[in-house]
Amino acid sequence: MTARGDVPRPDRAAQSQYALYAAACMRGGLQPDLASDASWWQTPLWQYAVLAVVIYGRAAAGRIKVPFQETAGRIAVRQGLTLTA
Repeated sequence: MTARGDVPRPDRAAQSQYALYAAACMRGGLQPDLASDASWWQTPLWQYAVLAVVIYGRAAAGRIKVPFQETAGRIAVRQGLTLTA
């Protein structure tokens, strides 16, 4: 399912919130229309996406009671990425 529509131009806080919601929506099977919704942002969406990963990673680490570094490593392995210090 793809979500399309007229999205108001948000400020930086709203852009961060959009990235968090978009990540949650994608996990739930909804595909936001990122190209249309965020293409005009001055700050590239990927920067907010990284922040969303960090926020969700910290929440997951707290939930399962492990250090964030371990959670970040698990996320990286799952995505086929290599983390460097």
